[in-house]
Amino acid sequence: MKPWKSLALLAVLSLSLAACGGSGPRKAAPTNKLTVWMMTGGPGDNKIIGDVTKQFNEKHPDVKVTVEVQQWDNIVTKLTTALASDNPPDIVEMGNTQTPMLTASGALAELTDKKGEFESSGQWLAGLAGPSTYQDKLYATPLYGGTKVVMYSKKMFAAAGIDKPPATVGDLIADCGKLAKTHTSTPNFSAFYMPGQYWFAGMPFLFGKGGTIATDTDNKWTAQMSSAENQAGLAEWKKFQNGCSTPSSIGANTDSPDQDQIFADQKAAMIYVKAWEPGAVAEKNAKAAADAGYFIMPGYEPGKPLPVIVAGSTIGIAQNSPNKDMAVDWLKIITGKAFQQTMTRTIHQLPVVAAFLPTGNVPEVLKLGAQAATVSQALPSTPGEATLETESYNEQFFSKIAKGADIAAAAKDYDKHATEAFNAQSGQR
Repeated sequence: MKPWKSLALLAVLSLSLAACGGSGPRKAAPTNKLTVWMMTGGPGDNKIIGDVTKQFNEKHPDVKVTVEVQQWDNIVTKLTTALASDNPPDIVEMGNTQTPMLTASGALAELTDKKGEFESSGQWLAGLAGPSTYQDKLYATPLYGGTKVVMYSKKMFAAAGIDKPPATVGDLIADCGKLAKTHTSTPNFSAFYMPGQYWFAGMPFLFGKGGTIATDTDNKWTAQMSSAENQAGLAEWKKFQNGCSTPSSIGANTDSPDQDQIFADQKAAMIYVKAWEPGAVAEKNAKAAADAGYFIMPGYEPGKPLPVIVAGSTIGIAQNSPNKDMAVDWLKIITGKAFQQTMTRTIHQLPVVAAFLPTGNVPEVLKLGAQAATVSQALPSTPGEATLETESYNEQFFSKIAKGADIAAAAKDYDKHATEAFNAQSGQR
C-alpha cells in the first residue's frame, strides 16, 4: 500500500459514511442474520468460534450467524469499502493499529454505555483498550493480544558458561559477548538475532528510559522522539542491536530472513518471539525447540523489565449495522472469560484480561507473555499510527538508528513526520 493510502481511505470512508447516514445514524430494521468478519490466524479461523455462536443462539435461536475469514493483505481497503456500504458485516475484527482509523472515521458504533456489560472490561490489556477508545469514547473491544519474550538455547547458554537468564540489559549484552566468543566458528552467528527493523523490540528500550511515542493534548498529538529519555533509549537500542546481532541483520526484518529458521538452524542463541513462534521453530527443528527456554526481556535495573507493546486484534460493530443489540451479545461472549480461556489453550494468543489466563496446560512462553504484558505502553490512539505502519516508517527509523545515524537529527525528523501523520485526520467523527 502506498504511504498516503491509509489516510486517503479514511477520508473516503468518512465521506461515504456521512452520505449513507445523512444527518444522523442510519436506521434499519434488525434482521435474523449476523455476519461476522474475522481475520486469518485468530479465533475466527478455528473451529472454536462455533462455541461463541452456540452460546449466542441460546439467547437468539432464530438468528443465523455467518463467520467469514478475511486475509490480512489489503484488509484496510476491504474494511473501508464494506463498512461504508448499506449492507456491511455486522461485526468486524481489526488489527489494533488499524482500529483508530476506523473509529475516527465513524465506521464503528459507539459502545461506551455498554462497556460495563463486558466481563472484567476495567482490566483489559492497555495495548488493546487504548486503540479501542477514541476521544474518551469506546468504539471496539479487545479480542486477543500478543507480546514477545526471549527464546534461548539452553545448550548454547551452558556451553558459554551462562547459568541463568540475564537480570539487566547490561547483563544481556555481556552474555552476548560470551556466546559470540563460544561460537566464533559458526558463520554469521548471532548471540541474539535482532533485525534492525524490528521496532516492536526497539521501542521498549525507549519506554524503559521513561520515554513515550507521543503525547495528546486536547486531541492534538505531538511526537516525542526528541525527548532526552527517548534519545537515551535509542542509544541503548543501537548498542544492543550492534553488540548482539550479526551485521547483516541491521537492515532486515523478522521475516526476511525468517528469524525462526535462523534459530532452528542454530545460528542464533536468542530471538525475540511471539507465542506461536516456538511452534514454527519446532516444525523446522524439533530438537532446537525442545532445547529452548524463555525469559522476559530485562530492563535497565534488576526486577524492572522493559515495558512491551501489546499487539493483537480488536473487534467492533459496524455503525451501519441494523443488528447492533444482537452484535453486542455476540461480543460479550467472545470477550468473556470462558471463551478467552478456550482461545488461549487452543491458538496460544493472550486473553484480553491477564487474569483470564488458564492455570493449567499453558505453554511457558504464553505464561511469560501474559506476565510481560502487564507492564506495557499503548501506541498512540490516532489514525496516523496506521499511516506509519503502511509506510513501514518505524521499521526504517529503527534500522537507521542501528546503522549509526545521528540520533538527535533522526529523532527531529521523526517528530516532524509523525506529528503530521498523527494529526492529519483528527476530529473526523
